[in-house]
Amino acid sequence: MLITEITIPVGAEKPFRMLHMSDNHLSLADERDNERKNTLAAARANAFTGNHPEKLLENLADLMDFAKKENLTILHTGDMIDFVSEANMDYTKKAFEGADVFAAAGNHEFSQYVGEAWEDEEYKAQSFAHVKEAFPGDFWFQTRIVNGVKFIAVDNNYYYVTEEQLHLFRDAVSDGMPAVLIMHNPLYSEDMYAKVTAGKKPQDPPYLFGCPEPLLRTLDDHRYRQQKPDETAVRFLELCNSLPNLKAVLSGHLHKYFASQLDSGVPQYVAGAGYHAEANLYTFI
Repeated sequence: MLITEITIPVGAEKPFRMLHMSDNHLSLADERDNERKNTLAAARANAFTGNHPEKLLENLADLMDFAKKENLTILHTGDMIDFVSEANMDYTKKAFEGADVFAAAGNHEFSQYVGEAWEDEEYKAQSFAHVKEAFPGDFWFQTRIVNGVKFIAVDNNYYYVTEEQLHLFRDAVSDGMPAVLIMHNPLYSEDMYAKVTAGKKPQDPPYLFGCPEPLLRTLDDHRYRQQKPDETAVRFLELCNSLPNLKAVLSGHLHKYFASQLDSGVPQYVAGAGYHAEANLYTFI
């Protein structure tokens, strides 16, 4: 395991710890799933583990055991599963059983065959209700208060939020309570953009929510349309940068640890790849 320990000042009533996991990409299928999904499961598990597919489950088990042994709430920022299958959902239920999990959905939570279709609300609706059964709470939008700190989980996995989510978020932070936002896709900032694009080619996507359109013009048409922010995404990002009570943003999606900050100075931490048994251990003070 690779556990990165971080202290985040949030104005908590008393210090507490949580484990931030992301991107486990469970790639399982069985006789309940069709041949295509079984073939996909084998290929994806090998791709994530360098042809050692057993490591996917071993690494997840190590992280879950660590959380339970240390009595840690798990903040999960999505892509627990790599694609929709009965085996993936059953294993997710089993893994989360007995654990305290606060989660935001990732894009792969609703992927049928990984990259086979344009992903939007209509696509997500095909599996949303069924997949949600495997996860505790509401991974589309939910809040929880811990020691005077409000944790807010928002599904932004397709690089946008809905008007309803924007209103719910605005309402959730309106009381002035210290807030921590968890989302799958990291929020754009000049600092984060510089870090994720360092050493990459102009045509490589940044994979950031709210990335300004001029910075996306070198991408291919699919990635450009996918990551170009709409007006609601712009407003959401502007709101995040204006909030004095937003104390941290926690995200995933990049499969690599990053420590950055929003343009407003709010810290943002990206958890590394759960399929490599990476996670962030936060002490909130």
